Amino acid sequence: MKTQQWATLVSFCAMVLLFSAGLAEAANGTLKYTLKYKDPATGVETNLPYGYLYLHDATKPPPMEKFFTKADYISLVSFGNGTYSDPNVPAGTWYIRIIQRKGAIRPYGPPEIGDYTWMQTAPITVTAGSTLNLGTLYAYPFTAAPITITGTVKSQTGTPLAGRYVRAQTEPCRDDGYNYDINQCGPVKLLALQPTDANGAYTLQIKDPGTYYLYTSPCITADYSAYTGNRCGYTAAPTNPVTVKIRDVKTVDLVAP
Repeated sequence: MKTQQWATLVSFCAMVLLFSAGLAEAANGTLKYTLKYKDPATGVETNLPYGYLYLHDATKPPPMEKFFTKADYISLVSFGNGTYSDPNVPAGTWYIRIIQRKGAIRPYGPPEIGDYTWMQTAPITVTAGSTLNLGTLYAYPFTAAPITITGTVKSQTGTPLAGRYVRAQTEPCRDDGYNYDINQCGPVKLLALQPTDANGAYTLQIKDPGTYYLYTSPCITADYSAYTGNRCGYTAAPTNPVTVKIRDVKTVDLVAP
């Protein structure tokens, strides 16, 4: 009798484990992509195997290009030819970066000079039980940002304002006029963020040429989350929007109340 009870218990535990494994598998999705580098001079494409996938939970404040944060999920699933397929990515919405290290395989830390990297500012969504194929992604060699925007933030009387954040983004902030959820700045993550020093000076390093909107505020940090009752006052640069190209160094001064 005891033997039969024990067998029944073992069978029940096995069923629970199988059920739990099925739930865990169902909670994951598959992420596929091919990582390459295309030489801008020759057009020759090179496969980039052994790259690391970093995912940041998009329900949290977005990771900043200047202030790297620890990833919520890290993966290395390469077939040695630059093609990747990870069937164990947790379902959810993620900010994504891929890094292929130069000369060493090391999973942690931000990209360094000589690494190849790819990132997307708009979050991706992984659905449980489904495959998200990002297609062919073309990485770029990680270097110091080739575009600089610098300047000062001063009060209306000309006093330098220390500790004021200056932010560059691809879309303007707009007040919705209803619930004070003011940081309606588009779907992409914040591109650059820097507090002013004791002299009110700031320097933003930007990777991509384009048109940007600059704002200053004492509270638009990477951790700020807009919601009703948490209004954050901000001031736009007088020259918004600012258009920059590679190797530009532009000066934009801001005046804040």
